[in-house]
Amino acid sequence: MSRRQSASSGSWWLAVVVPCVLIALILGADLLEGPKTAYVGVLTAVPLFAAIFGTPIMTAVTSVITWCSALAFGLMSADGNVPAQTVRLGIIAAAGVVAVVAAYVRQRRDEQFRRAQQTAAEADFLRLQAGRDYLTGLLNRRGLIENLAVNPPTEGTVVVLDCDRFKDVNDRYGHVVGDEFLKGIAGRLSSGLAQGDFIARWGGDEFLLVLRTPFEGGIGVAQRVIDHASSSPMSTSAGMVPVSLSAGAAPFEAALGLDPAIVGADRAMYKGRSSGVGTLGVDYRL
Repeated sequence: MSRRQSASSGSWWLAVVVPCVLIALILGADLLEGPKTAYVGVLTAVPLFAAIFGTPIMTAVTSVITWCSALAFGLMSADGNVPAQTVRLGIIAAAGVVAVVAAYVRQRRDEQFRRAQQTAAEADFLRLQAGRDYLTGLLNRRGLIENLAVNPPTEGTVVVLDCDRFKDVNDRYGHVVGDEFLKGIAGRLSSGLAQGDFIARWGGDEFLLVLRTPFEGGIGVAQRVIDHASSSPMSTSAGMVPVSLSAGAAPFEAALGLDPAIVGADRAMYKGRSSGVGTLGVDYRL
């Protein structure tokens, strides 16, 4: 049974079945007290009870049952006061109409509230998606900048990574395999990070890490992440593809912002690449 069906079943119990039980209890008590029908007027509360939990249709059904029960009870146990019984039936009928209108208004408000919640949820989803790379699921430039603005490390380490000879992978195996390769690299890099660290696909085959570990310790963390990501060939639909990464690291300070650290990490990456593929370059300048 779906959630909506379950909720509807629960509404019928509260909006129709329970009110019918109340009707029976009220009229039963009135019958025991007899011979006057003093309790019949209490039935006006039953449709209003149904309006709290049920739809307008459910409330209308309960209102009709209530009115017919009051009429039948009056015919069976009349005290001879026909005008009074007529007034009671009129009040019960009016209460039923009010209850149906109240149920309609409540249902409209509930629906507006649900739509507002859905719209807000969709807006949040789109906002989050706008900050994510469609291929790897990592943060993109916008997402990284927004996350750093909310919770930046006071100091840390910025690492720029580039997939060596990625163009050769695309040329030899095709772009589908190239996409698989990038997603695999993203997964390996992510798995090597600590909670609170940031990783983004900065563009093409380039990734950016922002580690919360201060620079002296961050160099070692970056090296371990790189070693893990490039330790074995990547499994793709075209077979195993060798992995080689070039990377550069530079210190990050929140007061100076991200740009100087990226410039330093880029400079370090090219310096490291000149020392040999897979070498982590380091730039100590702030």
